[in-house]
Amino acid sequence: MANHVKIFSLRFYIGCFLIAANNVFVEKQAHIASGGVSALSIGLAEWLHTSIGIINLIIKIFIFCFVYCFGGQAIALSTMIGATITAVSMRFFELIPFAFNFPMWIFFLWLLIFSKLPMGLLVSKGYSTGGYTSVAQILWHRRHIPLWASLTSLNAFSITIMFVVSGSIAGILTAILSLSSGFFTEWWGKFFTSVLDQKTVSIPKKTGS
Repeated sequence: MANHVKIFSLRFYIGCFLIAANNVFVEKQAHIASGGVSALSIGLAEWLHTSIGIINLIIKIFIFCFVYCFGGQAIALSTMIGATITAVSMRFFELIPFAFNFPMWIFFLWLLIFSKLPMGLLVSKGYSTGGYTSVAQILWHRRHIPLWASLTSLNAFSITIMFVVSGSIAGILTAILSLSSGFFTEWWGKFFTSVLDQKTVSIPKKTGS
């Protein structure tokens, strides 16, 4: 993980806005999620009948404290800004009366292929919105715990809440999306690094939101 992160790149803001839009307009309406804090936020918001943005921000405050204590101030600052932009954007998008009316399989395919596109934008420059990836990367650097192990353990909470709130089908589809999120985050990260930065870098495997 980089020791210093530039926080005012256009890529940073676009990634945050796209994550928020995907959570509200696709995952929430489909009642399935691609795992991570997004799924946990959607599940808890439906269970508590409150705003996804508010729940997302509360969860990420705890993650921010962890990142600040163990990841350093520069990383914590960019994480806090990313988490705040994403949460506020979610709240804004929730106020827009707009809905897609697609079959669940279309929602699922969209999430499978494109849900990690915004994370790819962020990962390609070392950014974070304070999701599970932040925790997993710190545990990998400080304790050498594999990213896949940390993310799988953390995603268990997200999958469970989707099972409870939205039923077994939503839980199973969320589990599939969670397990594939690492591959697609890495692929999109490398894609944007190659296309936008005109270079090839090694992105840590098994990263997710």
